[in-house]
Order: sequence, then structure tokens, then C-alpha cells
Amino acid sequence: MQSSPLRIAHVCPYDLERPGGVQAHIRDTAAALGELGHEVTIVTPKMRPGAGVERISPNLRIVRLGHGLAVRLSGTRFEASLALGGQYGRLRAAMRPGAFDVVHFHTLWSPLLPFQAFACSPAPSVVTFHDTPPDTVGGALTRVLLGGLSRLLLARIDEAIAVSEAPRAHLNPGPGRGIHLSPPCTDLRRFAGGPDAPPAADGKVTLLFVGRLEPRKGVMVLLQAYRRLCEDGLPVRLVIAGAGSEEAALRRYVVHRGLPDVEFLGRFEDHEGPALYAGCDIACAPSPYGESFGIVIAEAMAAGKPVVAAANRGYRTLLADHAGELLAPPGDDEAFYHRLRRLVMDPGLRQRLGAWAQAEALRYDCRTVAPDLVDIYRRAIASPSRRRAEARAPRLEPVLARAG
Repeated sequence: MQSSPLRIAHVCPYDLERPGGVQAHIRDTAAALGELGHEVTIVTPKMRPGAGVERISPNLRIVRLGHGLAVRLSGTRFEASLALGGQYGRLRAAMRPGAFDVVHFHTLWSPLLPFQAFACSPAPSVVTFHDTPPDTVGGALTRVLLGGLSRLLLARIDEAIAVSEAPRAHLNPGPGRGIHLSPPCTDLRRFAGGPDAPPAADGKVTLLFVGRLEPRKGVMVLLQAYRRLCEDGLPVRLVIAGAGSEEAALRRYVVHRGLPDVEFLGRFEDHEGPALYAGCDIACAPSPYGESFGIVIAEAMAAGKPVVAAANRGYRTLLADHAGELLAPPGDDEAFYHRLRRLVMDPGLRQRLGAWAQAEALRYDCRTVAPDLVDIYRRAIASPSRRRAEARAPRLEPVLARAG
């Protein structure tokens, strides 16, 4: 295949400035592709007033357009976005024929801007599926719905990617179609480069949670496990980095139970992440459901930290090799406590599992993943099928043009 630089668009379904795994994946992927010499444009909903186009570097620009509305569903928050009127005209101009060699869509069925861009674009298409519904009745119905939608969409897509087996399990590619497995492209260099913070003067073992404070992240399970550690008299402290709808309830639990040495840091800047991991002894990821991969786990692993996590579908992708030491049944605070207790009491085990984690994290670094993505892009471009021109644009674009 040709080796010339590509013009690549990434269509983000969510506000790029809001913390989130999909957004981090897109930002790091774009930066890694730019380092390889490709020209990358990120198309993202514009949730706040501001400039529509921002040039980040010679090889990277961000196009913000459309309008968005915050939505809560299944214990998490995301955006529903739409381009109307002049914004729809800007979208069509951005996706015009010849603008890109390939367009990479993420969570395409998130309403509605990604689907509008998909309908406008005649370029070869690659789609990454990130969704993992919860293991509930509603989640089962969602998986059935997504399976049916995926059958329709995959007939019009040149190449498809799932970030793990968790989202691939409910996709229905149809006969003769495959779905690539490719983890989120994450820049882990900044987590692996710095030294650990010196041991705490009081000898306490620091536990760390990083993420949004919402039911889907399971922080209450972590607090319940932490309470048991404190009742055992173990030398521990807990740092909670993040903000969200559940913060008030979590703070009340800490006060009501009289839990010592719990620190809520609130929102933090992206550049502060490496210092957070460097300053902890054990990272905690108690999310019971809805995780397709686990970028925060990969970051902690790159920093050389053992991670105690819920054995949801996504987190098992990263930690299954040490499931007995690191994974607890989702939502089981007692099992989570036992995993933590063993690590708190055994510094040698922490060191061994941290060394394993740091070596394992290399599999997920952007320098490993980005070249594989380029190969997928080139396969999409070289595909002899013209599904994108013959099956997609004539049926979808006029419908959304009327909406615009």
C-alpha cells in the first residue's frame, strides 16, 4: 500500500473538552497520527460559544460545530448534538468530497451529529465502537437494539473496530465482514517517565480513584471497602480525584461513617494525572458496568501501579492475567476489600504486580496502536467496494438535509 501521508478526520460524538475515555482516545490518537506525519482534523460538537476552527499544530486542527445538550442515561452523562441551518452547511462543507482520505467515526449512533457527518461524507469510513451496555434487563435490550443497528450500519462502513471484546460481543457484522480489535490509542509516555513520590512519612498506603463521580463508576463500593480497611486498623488513606453528580452523597457517607484520611480533590487538569498516579500505592477502578476498556487503568499500569478493579467486561481485558489478585466481582464491596487488603499488607506483591503492569501497558501505548490504525485506514481506502458511495449517500444525506 502507499506510504504517503493521509488526510484523516475523526468525528467525536461528545464535547472534546469534557473529561472522558472516548475524548482522551481521540485526542491521543490524533496527536500520535500527527507525529507520524498525517494531517488530522477532529470534528466535535460545540457545547459552548467560541471559535469554530482551532489550529493546534501544523498537523492537527479542531472543528467545533453544531449544538449540544447534556443527557444522563444509565448512570452517566453524555451529549446529544445536532447541526442545524448554517451549522449544517458548515458540516457539509467540512465533509465535502476530496476533503479527507478517510473519516474515522466514534460511537456513530450517538445522536445525532456523527450520523449527520456520516451521511455527508463520501470518503472511506472507519468506525470505532466503544459502547458496553450494563448487565441489566435494560442493558440486554440495548444490546439487542445495537446489534440490529450495527447490521445496518456495517453494511455501509468500510472498516470497523471494537476497542475490546466487550463492545464487539453485541455487534452484528453479517456474513463475510470482520471487526478489528484495537485498544484505545493512549499516550502513556507521560505516566511512565517520572519517579514515584517518596513513601509517606506516616507509613500509610495511598489508594487512588480517578474518574467522574457518578453511579457508573462505583465509588460508593470503594468507600465501603475502605471502611472495612479502616475498621481493621490498617494504615491507609484514600484520594478521590474527580467530580460529578454523586459527589455530595459520597461526602455524606464519609462524614456519616467517620472515615479518616479521605481527600476529595475535585476536578483536575489533564497534566496533573501523572503526579496523581506517582503519589499513590494502589489505583482503584470499582466501576460495576458500562466500561469497554479502561484508559484510567492503562494510565495507572503505565505508572507502575497495581490496580484493583471490578471485573466488568472492559476491565477484564487489561487485568485478566492477574484476576485473582486484582479483579473483584462488580459491585461486591467485600471482595473489593479483600483484594485491597492483601495488597495493603504485602508491599512485595504491590511491587511485583506494578512491574508487570508497567510492562503490560506498552501494548496500549499510542506508539504501538497508531501504526495499526494507519494500516486499517489504508485497507479502507483500498477497498474495492463502493458501499459508501452507492448505499449511504443517496439514502441518508437528503433526509438529514431536510432536518438541517
